[in-house]
Amino acid sequence: MQQSSQTAEQTFTDIMLWRPALKNFLTVFSPLFMAMDKLSNEMVTNFDLFALPACQPERMQNGISILADFNFPDLAQPLAHISAQLSGQLQALPNLQGNVDPYQKYFAQVHLSEQAILWRSIVTNDANILQELAEKLNLDAAILHFLAKFFFSVLLKALVTKTYGASDISKEWPWDTNNVWQQGYCPVCGAYPTIGWLDKPTIDERNTYLLEGGGRKHLHCGLCGANWRFLRLSCPNCGINESKELEMLTCTDNTHGESLDHCSKCNSYYPLVDLRERINIPHLDAQALGMLHLDLIAHEKGLMPLRLSFWNSFN
Repeated sequence: MQQSSQTAEQTFTDIMLWRPALKNFLTVFSPLFMAMDKLSNEMVTNFDLFALPACQPERMQNGISILADFNFPDLAQPLAHISAQLSGQLQALPNLQGNVDPYQKYFAQVHLSEQAILWRSIVTNDANILQELAEKLNLDAAILHFLAKFFFSVLLKALVTKTYGASDISKEWPWDTNNVWQQGYCPVCGAYPTIGWLDKPTIDERNTYLLEGGGRKHLHCGLCGANWRFLRLSCPNCGINESKELEMLTCTDNTHGESLDHCSKCNSYYPLVDLRERINIPHLDAQALGMLHLDLIAHEKGLMPLRLSFWNSFN
C-alpha cells in the first residue's frame, strides 16, 4: 500500500498523541510551522517569484551547491510579505511577545546589501555575522537571526518548489540522477540537514511483482526543503564511512521509527525516521521538531546537532 504524505498539522497531531510530554512545547511552536508551510505553498502560485538556477552536474560533482555563488535579486518585497503574514504566530512565541514590530519594520525595507549579510548568517548558522549590522540598527542580533531563518526558509521553500517541483519525498530530484551530489550538506543552499529518513520498499516499475529494497538513506534540508540521497554508513559532517563509527540512538521500545544517527568520531548527530515503520509519510520539518526528546538525550551524552535550531540548542 502506498504511503500518503501528511501535512504539518497531521504530523504534530500524531506526535502529541505518541509523546504527551511534548504537547505543551508543540502547542506553542506548531502554529508557526503550520503557517510557514501554508504561506510557502501559497507563494508558489500567488507571488511573482523568480526561478533558481538549474542543476549543473559538473559543479555539483565538485561539491558546489546551487546557491553557492548565486546573486539574489532584491528580496525586500517577498520578505516584507512573509514577515507581515507570520506576525500573529511570532507575537505568540515566548520572549517575542511585544518585541516583533521593530523587526517587521526592518524586513519591510531591508536593503539589498544587508540581505546578503542575513543570507550568509543563515547558511552558516552564525548569528555573530549579524552583530555589527544589528548594532547599527539598534536590534538584537540573536532575534534578528532567529526571525531571518524563518522568513528566508518560507521564501526558499517556495523557490525550490517553483524551480524543481513539489517537495515530494518519493520523487527523484535533479541531483539524485547519477548520484552527482554526494555531500552531507544541502545541494541547493549548502545548509546541513535537519533530519534524515530511510525509505520504504517500492514496486519496481519494470516489474510490478518485484520490490526495490528500501532502507536507502535520504537527508532533508529544513531551510530550503530540498531532499537528497546519502550513503547509509557515512557521516554528513566529517565524511567518515566506517560502520563502527556510526551509531543509532533510540529511547523506548515504541519508537515509531524515530532515532538519532550519530558519529563517534566527530560527535555530531541528526534525527532519523525509518519510513518502513510508518503507515504515512510525516511532514519532515514537523517531525524534526517533534523529536526533541531525542535531542535532550543527545545533549546529555555531549553530542552536537548537525544543524543547530532553536529547539536543540541547550545553553
